Amino acid sequence: MKSVFEYDNYREYLKDVHDSGNRASFSWRAIAMRAKISNPNFLRQVMLGERNLSEKKADTVGMAIGLQGAELEFWILLVKYCQADTDAACKHYKQELAQLRGHVYLTQISEGFSEYYGHWYIPAIRELVTLYDFHDDYLLLAKSLYPPITETEAKSAVQVLARYHFIQKDKNGRWVESHRALRSGCPAQHKALIRYHRDMLEKAAEAMFALDKDKRFVGGMTLGVSKECFRKILAEVEKFKNRVATLALNDSKGDRVIQVALQIFPTGFSPGETSKGENITKK
Repeated sequence: MKSVFEYDNYREYLKDVHDSGNRASFSWRAIAMRAKISNPNFLRQVMLGERNLSEKKADTVGMAIGLQGAELEFWILLVKYCQADTDAACKHYKQELAQLRGHVYLTQISEGFSEYYGHWYIPAIRELVTLYDFHDDYLLLAKSLYPPITETEAKSAVQVLARYHFIQKDKNGRWVESHRALRSGCPAQHKALIRYHRDMLEKAAEAMFALDKDKRFVGGMTLGVSKECFRKILAEVEKFKNRVATLALNDSKGDRVIQVALQIFPTGFSPGETSKGENITKK
């Protein structure tokens, strides 16, 4: 199913969620129950254009169909855009949608997910081989990575990328990306992605000591926030990631591969909530 960012009509997205999802999880009744809507036929009426969604219901329905972060924010804006009753409001929401959507169209990874994220350097090599023609000199390619890898590892990585069509050769025999931007979100392969991010965090820690400040960036903040503010921060981070990706995709003079990593995690909870939903009580 297409990403919510590819839709211009929220009713069409709602229909596709209902039609393409698991019937037990995405029936009108099941979605309505999760959204705390008493009328199980209400969402079908919304889909048909017979009823509208309030901003509050747009929020709860969006979460009920599995949206979060920037996707949820986009969905709520899409509802407002489709239900706007003035030209000025319609123009305003259309501009906000365009800003949130950016110009990045992501292709979902299907085959070869575990292999692609099996080693930290495979995604890096996918980007690197398109920056310059290494003429099948795998030792040169291996030394172009930071930190360097072995010639055998470099050759194996290219073979994996080619086997699963992450890269392909153009008419001039140069490697190019089959798809400009990839989307990794795949619940079934969650463990592979966790291992990849763990490895990249280790590389980031090494880079703090091995590289000069002008070649890397490390920053952080410790903040006290509400649940609602936390959700808004996640949405802003998603927008930032999309803008960074847009900058990179529009850059025609690439000469390096960088890893952009953002981490947000809790370091404390107020009484009554923990990371596992347990209660904290004073002794």
